[in-house]
Amino acid sequence: MSYLKTCLLFLKKTFVIVSITFVLSLVVDFFFGKLILKNLDDFLVKTEFYGRLMRIDHPVFHHSFKANVNYKNHRGFEKIHTFCTDNHGFRSECGQQNEKEFDIGFMGDSFVEGTSEDFEDTFVGIFSKANKNLKIANLGITSYAPSIYYSKIKYLLNNGFKFKQIIFFIDVSDLYDDSVFYQLNNDGTVSERNEKEKGLKRRKFLRTNFPLTNYYMFVIKKSNQIKKTVPVVIKDAPNFNKKAAIKAEWTYYKQDNHPEYNLSILDSQKLLIDTMNKTYELLEKNNIKMSIAVYPWPQQLENDFVNSKHATMWKEFCIKRCVKFINFFPFFFAEKNKSSFLEVYRKYYYWDDIHFNAEGNKIIAERLIKEF
Repeated sequence: MSYLKTCLLFLKKTFVIVSITFVLSLVVDFFFGKLILKNLDDFLVKTEFYGRLMRIDHPVFHHSFKANVNYKNHRGFEKIHTFCTDNHGFRSECGQQNEKEFDIGFMGDSFVEGTSEDFEDTFVGIFSKANKNLKIANLGITSYAPSIYYSKIKYLLNNGFKFKQIIFFIDVSDLYDDSVFYQLNNDGTVSERNEKEKGLKRRKFLRTNFPLTNYYMFVIKKSNQIKKTVPVVIKDAPNFNKKAAIKAEWTYYKQDNHPEYNLSILDSQKLLIDTMNKTYELLEKNNIKMSIAVYPWPQQLENDFVNSKHATMWKEFCIKRCVKFINFFPFFFAEKNKSSFLEVYRKYYYWDDIHFNAEGNKIIAERLIKEF
């Protein structure tokens, strides 16, 4: 009995010590977390877990990058690559510093950001190298959509940035993201739909006020993911992420109402057109030219037609609005007709993913260089 009492007493003391330590760590995190992370930045950027720290919330256009990042251990789909931003938080060559005036801004999501490639191997990087006389800004970041395109450009223009032309790479996923996930507010800010149901304010409060704890949780999550990572196996067919498959379906879905979408496909298309029309009017007011580029996901190559709803809607939008409309669907479908879907997919995309590999980026860059 005394042994049992001793054990219970030990457990009670341990619980008290752990609880006090946890509370003290939260207090330190709340008051000094940001300062600690800032001072540790030079060390953490050398680790493989810096990704969460370089992607930051933005009070106006939802999310952005930290400025002056030089991250050599960014884990991609198949390898580690280097990721750098300039003094404005735009992805760029490492060590690059820019003024606020640019000839061309590229706007889009992860395809423009250049997922899994060194900047020099992304189509924006290749284009920049071929046009050293032009000042180029990569404004794209993963998970951007037209509501953020508008909000970010408006914010930049209000803060003294100038552009002669902006090229929008409209992604297949933009329709889903803007009708299901993002909401463009009347004041030009972007928020998330169903914030209360998601507990978004609580989560943002915890992320903002307990940055060290947030980073620890990210490291634990990322470590578990890496432990579960299995070697790439070449199969007869790619295995796409379920969410990516849902986002791609609208261009070849047989009905107007999709069970995973908040709005009908036609209403979602109208929402995108209305948002991009606001963007066009904003650019026209500031004497900035607009161009639009569209490109297929692997799902479009496999299930859709060269004259996809996605390509057609933006071609029609561009009449009287765009300097150029650049359609990459014909190239990839022509390549498919010469060989097969799988051969084209293996050549230009990452296996089991929707993004262009280095060869795919090169194809996009070559066309851009000819067009501009």
